[in-house]
Amino acid sequence: MAVSSLERRLMGWAAGLMLLSLFVNLGVQPVYLEEPRRALIAMEMQENGNYIVPRQLGDFYYKKPPVFNWLIIGSAALFGEYNRWALRLPTVLSLMFTLLLLYQIGRRHLSAGFARLWALSYVFCGAIYFYFSMLGEIDIFYSLITLGSMLAFFHYEQKERWSLMFAVSYGLAAVGLLTKGLPSIPFLGLTVLSWLIYQKRWRLLFSWQHLLGIMVFVGIAGGYLALYNQYNSLDNYLADLFSESVGRTAVQNSLGRTMEHLFTFPLDTLKDTLPMSLLLLLFSTHRGIWRQIRAQPLLAFSVVVFLANFVVYWLAPGAKQRYIYMLYPLLLSVGIYAWQERGALARWRERTFRVIVGILLVVLSLGAIALNIVPAFDFLPGRVWITGLGALVFAGLAFLHFRKPALALNWLLFGLVAGRFLFAFAILPQRAHESAGQFNTDLAHEIQAIAGEAPLYMYQDGRISYTVIYELNRLRGKTVHFNKDLEPGSFMMVPEGEFPAYEPLLEIPFHDGDFVLIQVK
Repeated sequence: MAVSSLERRLMGWAAGLMLLSLFVNLGVQPVYLEEPRRALIAMEMQENGNYIVPRQLGDFYYKKPPVFNWLIIGSAALFGEYNRWALRLPTVLSLMFTLLLLYQIGRRHLSAGFARLWALSYVFCGAIYFYFSMLGEIDIFYSLITLGSMLAFFHYEQKERWSLMFAVSYGLAAVGLLTKGLPSIPFLGLTVLSWLIYQKRWRLLFSWQHLLGIMVFVGIAGGYLALYNQYNSLDNYLADLFSESVGRTAVQNSLGRTMEHLFTFPLDTLKDTLPMSLLLLLFSTHRGIWRQIRAQPLLAFSVVVFLANFVVYWLAPGAKQRYIYMLYPLLLSVGIYAWQERGALARWRERTFRVIVGILLVVLSLGAIALNIVPAFDFLPGRVWITGLGALVFAGLAFLHFRKPALALNWLLFGLVAGRFLFAFAILPQRAHESAGQFNTDLAHEIQAIAGEAPLYMYQDGRISYTVIYELNRLRGKTVHFNKDLEPGSFMMVPEGEFPAYEPLLEIPFHDGDFVLIQVK
């Protein structure tokens, strides 16, 4: 179906507001999950002056290579410190570059209209827009690199530029290997094999151009490993990288967990890609559209490569949805195309979509009002104004949807943007007011107030919240390390009850076992 100039303008405004929303209150939420770990390693790299060998609390860290830590170091240099903005900016920029990548590939190989919506659909996936886009973790950047490798392979294959096809895709896969480890190898291998076999060009696997690609991959990955070997043995490093990957497979999991994963993983994929997966579910579930999809090389590539890679994680009970974010655009491409070709479909499909959008906008308006009676938001200054404006925007969109239901998708996108702004001004401050991350941030300040400038260590290989360590590193201007010796004059974070002769100065709760702060005499 042709897209009107009004629809294009509305989509452009939604895109602009969406990009703005990614930055709103980005630094408000305390660091949590794997964010502080990435920061700790980056801090130690910079402190040691060794950017090749990752370390954590002074010990070698083997589970992830260093590329993402390099990004954090660069971001921290931009801000002048390792603050929350510095940790999360690489994620936001990665999303923006992914959007640009999808638009360019979609425009060149299908149409500008498809490209605009395809690019936006990735960012507007609920799990990404309302969760991972706010975190300084590896996955969004890694998805950019891996998706870039896949789409570079497709782009140059279509142009029959075999040297670039292998060299660029294999080079990006090597960067992926140095970002997250061994998963880059099956992503690359399955993409190359599945598409070349589908295209009946498998003989290219035995070409000198393929050898060139392998040499690029080995040159980048092998070059880093050769540098690493100058500082530390590769044995433990490679073994841990391997165990990180194998631990996600069915080999290391029970039959019950495997069966549960087989059932829930596809459902979780559809859930995490909501509301954009509605287009897939409503408009691509008929036989006729698949003939058109097979006739479009970009869509055929998306389906073939998605299926080839998805099945690996579907069969791996340890796999999480964030491991396959790079596959989301491939999956959604079918729904986007089917939506654009909906003119020939039964009207009930579009009517159902319009009803869902209308209900969602009304529920969001009522939900914004309901925040006024939730005790957790009593602290929020201007709560009535924030929630009232949010409710008014959602209600206005519901009214516009009622007046112009043909623009349902546009109103949905604006509703998502409004939801993200409300999230930024209400939910994120609440997490900064009362959350596990904020508790650990406050705890770090208490520890620093007691320890002052004296040496501070974590006893042996103990584990407390990395948010505490991250905040301590920032407050002290130097990194906390492990220490197996009780060094006189120092402060030590030790397991509770380990040294009864020392009076606990502060309790440090942790779910794996509580610690206490002591001063060594």
